[in-house]
Amino acid sequence: MEGRKSWSLNKMLYPKANRTMSKALLSTGIGLLTFFASEAQNHTISGYVSDLSSKEILIGATIIDDVSGKGASTNSYGFYSLTLPAGNIRIRCQSVGYLTYEKDFNLISDTVLNIPLSQSASELEEIVVIARRHSVNAKHGATDVPIEKIRNTPALFGESDLMKSLQYVPGVQHATEGKSDLTVRGGSPDQNLVLLDGNALYNINHLFGFLSVFNTDALKNVTLYKSAFPARFGGRLSSVIDVNTKDGNKEKIAGSATVGLLAAKFNLEGPVIKDKTSFTLSARRSYADLFMGKIQEWTDEDGNSRDNFYFYDLNAKLHHKFNDKTSFHVMAYKGVDSYKNRMREKDIPGERTHSSTHQDWSWGNTIVAARFNRSLAGNLFMNANLSYNRYAYRTSIEEKFNFIESEKEKSAHNRLRYDSGIRDYTGSLEWEYIPSTRHYVRAGAHFVFHHFRPEVFRLSENVGNAINADYQSPALPSARTHAKETAVYVEDEWTAARPFILNGGVRLSTFHVREKMYAALDPRFSARCLLDGSTSVKAGYSRMRQYIHLLSNNSLLFQTDLWVPVTDKVKPMNSNQYSVGVYKTFNRLFDFSIETYYKTMDNVIEYKDGASFSGSSASWEDKVEAGKGRSYGMELSVEKPSGKLTGSAAYAWAKTERRFERINDGEWFPARFDRRHTANLYLSYRLNRKMDLTIQWTYASGDRMTIPLMVVEAADIPDAWKPGEGLTQFDHRNNYRLPAYHRLDIGMNYTPKKEGARYGVWNFSIYNLYNRMNTFKLYVQTDVEKDAGGKNTYTRRLRKITLFPVLPSLSYTYNF
Repeated sequence: MEGRKSWSLNKMLYPKANRTMSKALLSTGIGLLTFFASEAQNHTISGYVSDLSSKEILIGATIIDDVSGKGASTNSYGFYSLTLPAGNIRIRCQSVGYLTYEKDFNLISDTVLNIPLSQSASELEEIVVIARRHSVNAKHGATDVPIEKIRNTPALFGESDLMKSLQYVPGVQHATEGKSDLTVRGGSPDQNLVLLDGNALYNINHLFGFLSVFNTDALKNVTLYKSAFPARFGGRLSSVIDVNTKDGNKEKIAGSATVGLLAAKFNLEGPVIKDKTSFTLSARRSYADLFMGKIQEWTDEDGNSRDNFYFYDLNAKLHHKFNDKTSFHVMAYKGVDSYKNRMREKDIPGERTHSSTHQDWSWGNTIVAARFNRSLAGNLFMNANLSYNRYAYRTSIEEKFNFIESEKEKSAHNRLRYDSGIRDYTGSLEWEYIPSTRHYVRAGAHFVFHHFRPEVFRLSENVGNAINADYQSPALPSARTHAKETAVYVEDEWTAARPFILNGGVRLSTFHVREKMYAALDPRFSARCLLDGSTSVKAGYSRMRQYIHLLSNNSLLFQTDLWVPVTDKVKPMNSNQYSVGVYKTFNRLFDFSIETYYKTMDNVIEYKDGASFSGSSASWEDKVEAGKGRSYGMELSVEKPSGKLTGSAAYAWAKTERRFERINDGEWFPARFDRRHTANLYLSYRLNRKMDLTIQWTYASGDRMTIPLMVVEAADIPDAWKPGEGLTQFDHRNNYRLPAYHRLDIGMNYTPKKEGARYGVWNFSIYNLYNRMNTFKLYVQTDVEKDAGGKNTYTRRLRKITLFPVLPSLSYTYNF
């Protein structure tokens, strides 16, 4: 009774408040009922998009409901999910190079719809999917590289190359003449995360860097990220190159074989169990070593010197589809380079009666990985991965010689072996959740156990006769290091309102080495505002962290790379990058973009003045200085992606600097790869069904290097220094810019006759058409002359080393 009186009293005292509360509760209830009712009326349509003839999954295909206007795209495993209102829908699916798929039906429940796409019957016109254009899609700082464009790029030594093709993307530059290493927006080559089916590659070079390790025939999809990095990527500062290989044809045996001037390769794929299990096998090997020995026999009849070199790589994958929701694959990659040198000398005056030297170098990657995918629900996708990754570098030098001592001939035998490398054991679990067409949530966890082996020296000496000793140096225990790296991330692509798409994420990483633990929380953000159907503005921010450093000796050819972890003295590298761009499509034919960026870097390393690296990481922490870096610039690009004539033109202006407390008096100085201007032109024209032509031209300001300001001749002090040497004085670091780099390449593909899947293609390319002798390296040469009084005078000149003159190449590919 008291409670009823109290309620009545409150109602009499506060009639307006009670009415307001009742209305609020009623509104809230109606809102919740409306929300749940609307959710109950929504259903999810999901599945995989694949090639009709091969059952190969398609990445980045777009799926749109023309009734509601909502859409989605396939992920890295060909999976899509789209939540739509119940009722009649019209699904339209498109992918570049494929006919459009359309299907009308009444959506009354969650539905699995696997979509097969047929390749376009037209060879002269390419289907262009507008949703994939830069002006419309949500990606910022990301570029999809068509595999066909890589194949059409004029080939060095007859080998089309992925990394050479990426050098034509604005903001990306070649690190050194002829090499595969890239620098991206002021970074260095070791700041690029290169992924092969999600596994990191530590070495991307064949043939001393003149070719990359990627066999084009094995590739399915390539995406380059240079800013606004998604939270699922980490571990490097400057770029992510995400490379996916083929799963294999599940319908029939298919493949190709290619013979070029430098190497031969083949690709074979087909079903193990039709529609269920497929395999793919791609192999490539150089064959210069097969005839190099004969050539040297003709040129050196005495056999005093022999050189031998070869490389090979192997890609293999087995893919099994359990059902429409579950699949599994195991992949393997192995790449090896090997160089051998044999030298013999006789009757060396005052030293030895004869000697022989054997030198062997080898390096390469090995990856074995297993991946499990499952669609747990129409809007939930899971991916698990386990992998083993190994990079190894080995040098072996063996010397045998006889010498005269006390008028007696004695023999000696020396062996030097040097090993370095890194092994990774990786596990990851990733989730993709699409609760509605407005949200695409990704989350995951990664764990890597690193085993660093920067150097292990073994030296044995055996001197016969009077001296009989045998010595072997132990492995350096301090050089072997174990580290544990973990990362968890979450990101969400949110369609806030029709013109806006926001992508926000965060990545938490830790790195535990010896007794030191590092941790970082890296935010990522990007946004797209669609101004109209063909114009958009995009912006992004990303913070990146890198826990490993690369030490290189920068020799002419045999570059020794040592990967070393952070320590208590040398901290992780960090970067912060801000970028904004405007994108526009004109008349559905031309894509235009302009981007600007500003990037800062902390704890980048540089050798101290006078310090160098010569194959040993001992006390490397004392040889380097940690400092800051900054890079900013602008990039312009125009692209025509469809039609008989396709192409692109790009220009970039950039400035890159470094600052270290004890280098260059603590002042900012230009970085080695500070190239103010770069310009690229790419044109491809299909003359008819049998022939297409490709032209590409590149220009870049020269690299930076440090040269002496003056050399003060040394006084005549015995044993103080060698004659001709003096006191070298420098004004500041990287004070000289090399001559500009530019080059024109052309290529032609000719298909004589095409009968179904069986046809041959001739490729003829000319590298460096107008024979520009670009500078590879500069060095100071000292010339000695005698003056009238017979005294030596020394003249120093800058000399340059060049690599490639005009180089024609020819290759033939047979497809079946």
